[in-house]
Amino acid sequence: MSPALQPHVTPDSFFHTTSPSPPQTPANPPLPPVLVYFISGNPGLISYYHPFLTLLSDKLQSLSAKQREPHTFHIHGHSLAGFEVSPQHPQTPEHYHDVEDQIRFIQTRLDNFVQGTHTTTPTSSKPRVILMGHSVGTYIAMEVIRRHRERSASSSAPIDFDIIGGVMLFPTVMDIAKSPSGKHLTNLLYFIPHLALVVSFLAWILTTLLPEFALRALVKGFMASPPDQAVDTTCAFLKSEKGVRQALHMAADEMRTISADKWADDVWGISSSAEEPLIRMFFYFGRNDHWVAEQTREEIIEAKGKGEGEGEGKGPKMVVCEDGLPHAFCLRHSDVTASKVAGMVMDIVAD
Repeated sequence: MSPALQPHVTPDSFFHTTSPSPPQTPANPPLPPVLVYFISGNPGLISYYHPFLTLLSDKLQSLSAKQREPHTFHIHGHSLAGFEVSPQHPQTPEHYHDVEDQIRFIQTRLDNFVQGTHTTTPTSSKPRVILMGHSVGTYIAMEVIRRHRERSASSSAPIDFDIIGGVMLFPTVMDIAKSPSGKHLTNLLYFIPHLALVVSFLAWILTTLLPEFALRALVKGFMASPPDQAVDTTCAFLKSEKGVRQALHMAADEMRTISADKWADDVWGISSSAEEPLIRMFFYFGRNDHWVAEQTREEIIEAKGKGEGEGEGKGPKMVVCEDGLPHAFCLRHSDVTASKVAGMVMDIVAD
């Protein structure tokens, strides 16, 4: 179901809309809204990102208000398939979603999101979308961009819209199995072929035997005392019917699926002429990211980042974090990340 244009925050969904300031008048009509769709990492619970998305909404509101023609932003995200924890989402324990399932799931939800907002606030121009992903969500976003461009070229898309930009945070878009954590996981899967089943069974025992206060204390200790919101989300994840097994099932598929570069230059936002890129892309890499090998990061920047700002063509903006932000930025570093991402979004809409 398409999200209503009213702010809402649930364990499985987030939606917020900014308002142009000053108020628009018939003589000064508002610009068409920009739709920002966020795709989470693994585990795919959107509630890990609620603080980040809320802060991003506030910062976009503030930055847009300073523009001569302020923008309205609709910001939406939803838990990945199989990670829903709300009772209204029926679980199907017999099926666990792989990366391909998630790509199709996100593509459908994005179509519904665009359809809902475009129907409620119709304009004469095509809806404009910015895809934003974290970790494996960046790989999903790249695939959605590729498939959307193919659908648009063949006129098979259910609704016509433009993806004008992408923001890829700590992107695991190539060779994830070569990363430090990817190597560890690959070894575990080799020695324990049914790792997802074993760990999910242990999580079930843990959440069944421990009272709530003890489970929260254990989670806080293991995660080095994160904010209460992150503790709440992790406890809900551990107690969900299939979340733990779903996370490990999907992680195993990521090791197989996220390998060599499989996208044409236009998906990366690279043009072969002096014309502006077909899509404005930002890649924000961490240093010593345990899910992205240092060599992989440098290879991506060398191969895909050279066109930026050069006269013969343009390319994606690639930044390596110098502020020490961790891969799991959403646990403790939402504020600084939201500030950086808001600037990227404003650069995209300014093009």
